[in-house]
Amino acid sequence: MTKSENIADWVLNLKYDDIPDRIIKIAKQQILGMFGAAFAGSTTIGGKNLVKTIESFGSKEEATIIPSGVRTDVINAFYANAGLSMALDYDDYLGTIHAGTTTYSVPLAFGEKYNISGKEYLTAVVIGNEIEGRVGMAIYPPGEGQQQTFIHSIGAACIAGRIIGLNKEQLTNAIGISLYQVPTTIPRGFFGPQSKLLSSSIPAQVGAQAAYLAKSGFTGATNIFEDPQGFLNFFGDEPILSILDSDLGTGWLTETMTFKIYPGCAYVDSSADVTLKILQKYRERTDSELDYRDIDKIIVNASILSTMMDDMSRPFVDISELKKTQSAVALNFYLPYNVAIILIEKKLTPAQLTMDKITNPDVHKLIKKIEVKPDLGYSMKSAQTIDWKLMREGIGKLDLKNWKMYCGCKIKVKMKDGSSYSAKQDIPIGAAGGEKYDLNKKMAQEARYIGMSDNQIKEISNVVESLEDLKIQDFIQNLVLK
Repeated sequence: MTKSENIADWVLNLKYDDIPDRIIKIAKQQILGMFGAAFAGSTTIGGKNLVKTIESFGSKEEATIIPSGVRTDVINAFYANAGLSMALDYDDYLGTIHAGTTTYSVPLAFGEKYNISGKEYLTAVVIGNEIEGRVGMAIYPPGEGQQQTFIHSIGAACIAGRIIGLNKEQLTNAIGISLYQVPTTIPRGFFGPQSKLLSSSIPAQVGAQAAYLAKSGFTGATNIFEDPQGFLNFFGDEPILSILDSDLGTGWLTETMTFKIYPGCAYVDSSADVTLKILQKYRERTDSELDYRDIDKIIVNASILSTMMDDMSRPFVDISELKKTQSAVALNFYLPYNVAIILIEKKLTPAQLTMDKITNPDVHKLIKKIEVKPDLGYSMKSAQTIDWKLMREGIGKLDLKNWKMYCGCKIKVKMKDGSSYSAKQDIPIGAAGGEKYDLNKKMAQEARYIGMSDNQIKEISNVVESLEDLKIQDFIQNLVLK
């Protein structure tokens, strides 16, 4: 059989009871985190523009955009929800792949339309994680994480195809259709403007449409992966074909899940952890709060990848550019801004990424005191995250339960009085292999940010905890701001 046929066979035959309890627990945490990301994204200018546009279509009411409650057709519903959860780079990822924006939103929309059970929803989330993760990691050399947007095409095709009842032949065709003309990002549109919000929305739309086309008898290449002129050879120099279907149902990439507790790329999360440690050290030593105006210089040592992303985002982070794009997207990748705003505001939440904050001259003045240096040690640590040679033997060869997402940094803050404060961290809080974090906290924080009551927040937590006993239509209104 072809790789697409093997994938289709697994997707259609996986049962909820086949999924280990530990994987279901991770999926529930993932869902909570993605709800929180969508709530936060709904407050951004780009998020509001996205929902306003979808609402103007006046489409058939099949599914719900959260948290607004706007009703629209099934594809536009997940198109919006995926975009909202992408808005502040607040999405989770597994391995090196950012799958969560579609793995939570596509089955939520299709689940509401077709009234699937909570068990089926959880199963679909896991399917999305496993297939998107494998396809993304099969590309070698590895791509640019979140910019590997093609994973959302096949993920949506598999999730939608299962829910609308495709058979194996149809789903195999849907996979071929979904990867025939996959959207990919252009860096200039990724760093800065609101267009970045559509990074998973557009390819997921392609995937869902592929599922509908296949149901009507439309055909696609059934060997889209392994053909010499196929998908993998087009995107990768030395693709790892075996990853696609190796150890499905026994090796769970979902175990490598990294959750973000701050809005921003994962290496921004580690800088946030470290900056907050420094603020705490200052309090303990001086019994007072650090005044950013007393800072002389800040030195950040981070991996080469971190400094590269800084370089890519730097042209789009000055005040004039931020006012033009009406977006904090570039700052989600720019270490100096996040370090500076934490030193001033003493925290990093979506409230620190509003237009008045990101264009505050005091923040940009402090940024000028920050120097980010590439660090060989952190770069080598980052390279240890994946054993690509071992992966060629199959996903199951990797120690997925003990996956460690190294993207750390060290920061030193020098004060004008000659004193200095430093701290470091290898793995961000919430990341795979790092300090555990309950995603109920993230969901609650962002739910309160948009004005949800404590009672409604508790309802959402209870709903996710008891998903197995519910249907999507039973709880979707709990996610709407009342």
